[in-house]
Amino acid sequence: MHCEVDRRHSSTVAREDRGGDRAQTVRELFVVDREALCAHALQLRDERGAGGERVRAAAGEVDLKPALLLAALLIALADLLISFLLRGLMPGRVVRASAAALALGAVLAGGDASAQNLRDNTNQFAIEATRETRLAYVETGIPTVDRVSRDGLKGLTEILKRRTAIEALDPMAVNVEKDELAFFPLLYWPMSGSQPRLSDNALEKLQSFLRTGGTILFDTREQGELTLNPTGGGGAASGRLRSILQGLDIPPLIPVPQDHVLTKSFYLLSQFPGRVTGGTVWVEARGGRHNDGVSSVIIGSNDWAGAWAVEADGAASFPVVPGGERQREMAYRFGVNLVMYTLTGNYKTDQVHVPAILERLGQ
Repeated sequence: MHCEVDRRHSSTVAREDRGGDRAQTVRELFVVDREALCAHALQLRDERGAGGERVRAAAGEVDLKPALLLAALLIALADLLISFLLRGLMPGRVVRASAAALALGAVLAGGDASAQNLRDNTNQFAIEATRETRLAYVETGIPTVDRVSRDGLKGLTEILKRRTAIEALDPMAVNVEKDELAFFPLLYWPMSGSQPRLSDNALEKLQSFLRTGGTILFDTREQGELTLNPTGGGGAASGRLRSILQGLDIPPLIPVPQDHVLTKSFYLLSQFPGRVTGGTVWVEARGGRHNDGVSSVIIGSNDWAGAWAVEADGAASFPVVPGGERQREMAYRFGVNLVMYTLTGNYKTDQVHVPAILERLGQ
């Protein structure tokens, strides 16, 4: 679009004769200024699209102002650098340093949009994690394992809604390398021998999570006794678990005592079966470092997510052995006790609850 508009003017000429002298006064009045007309035309063009229709603003606008200002500054600095270089006012070392600085600035300017998207994704994750209580599982990077974890926690979430006052939303997947862990009171972590090793940064995040009140249920999903000795037996999943525990500072672990809060936080339990049964469940030894009496680490091998998992129609995903549906029910009860334990702490150990517990035992 061209804004070549000649200045229009009108003139009023007044002639007066004064003492035989002829005076002429010319006054020009500019009606339309070229710059004003161009600005007005450009505004009309922006407001109207092809065919005279108004252009609708696209959804998800991105603020380009910071990137454009930075780009303009870099261009100005580059122009100044070239000017000094041509005049021989800058030594070669300074030229190389300045060029490197300009290149770094260009990279930062180009990466501004990516950084904004990363911040937006992080904020969205935080909103979803804190909007309501959610169960969470650690992603292993193995699709089949992660799918069972998701379906298992989804099934347990439905049981919690039916039987308790907990109104949890659908479970979330957590990447320990990238995501913030502090939003969740409990993480379910299925072990697999093919999981990638954790970075030092991930181990530091895990240590902080455990130290500040979080609990992790490690599940090797290997039927049989689990030994935590570094040279102990077990399959590949047990070996990977031991390697993770060696990078964490956790108190000594013992098998769950018969009077532990985990056995009575909601249901009265003496065993903790999953899709399989018979494995030892480990918790922090009493007298160790506790968070309101809650063990920061719980370890077992009974494949609890496999017992909790449900399909889209609500049917169980896997059979449980050897106890069938009664064993699945006990697995759900363990899951309820686990969640109540991590959310409420050790209040069940108070003496005020002893009469009610004794009465239920008598029934």
